[in-house]
Amino acid sequence: MKFQENQHFSHKHILNALKLDIGEEIDCNACEKPITDPLHGCNSCHYYLHDECLNTPRSLQHICHPSHPLTLLPNPTYSSRSFSCNACGSEGNAFSFSCAHCEFDLHIYCAKLPVKIFIDKHPHELKLLFNSPCKDENVVFVCDVCHGTVNRDNWVYYCSHCDFGTHSNCTTGYVTRKEEGNSSQSGNEYLMESTARKVEQIEAYNKAQEKLMAATLKAQIQAEGSRAVLDLVDSGSHRKYYYY
Repeated sequence: MKFQENQHFSHKHILNALKLDIGEEIDCNACEKPITDPLHGCNSCHYYLHDECLNTPRSLQHICHPSHPLTLLPNPTYSSRSFSCNACGSEGNAFSFSCAHCEFDLHIYCAKLPVKIFIDKHPHELKLLFNSPCKDENVVFVCDVCHGTVNRDNWVYYCSHCDFGTHSNCTTGYVTRKEEGNSSQSGNEYLMESTARKVEQIEAYNKAQEKLMAATLKAQIQAEGSRAVLDLVDSGSHRKYYYY
């Protein structure tokens, strides 16, 4: 069943809004994960995208890679036709956020990982780190969920209080808690909101300063006006005597 059409940069044909048939299973050509409704696709090419993947921005300034913006690519540009994700370390063959200058690549879902999460295997909040928490290069960090080793350059969810950590992709079924602040936000969203809050604070401070300056100026004008009136009264109330 079709609802609307969309021309996406990743595909030469129009992508139509579709609904899956009961029991139908297909994978997204962007994130390579199973699709549930809603979705857009081209049936003639068997090309399908989650609506969320369809609307992924074409570029991203991520806090893990501040030197350059990351560009959304529909296919890896390496000769191997695949990329190794700098977040989770696993291979990808579809969409990626990529920096050509640094050969830095992220799965699109890794780029959207929240900066803080809770999982059922640990009572405390886990924070996203962009490299191993082990300062000693000779120490290998072991995931407390799968018990596999973690590459020093890959992302980790970590509780420093308990020295508990996991691979970024070992947190399936994690929950985020909006009441904890920014727990449900990705790193980039958190940075943008934090910046927005700072801008709002600066604007509020400037407005307060302007009001204070206006009130001070008004008081000065009123004071000067009062003194002028008193001078006029004083000059009119004193009788002048002329002596001959």
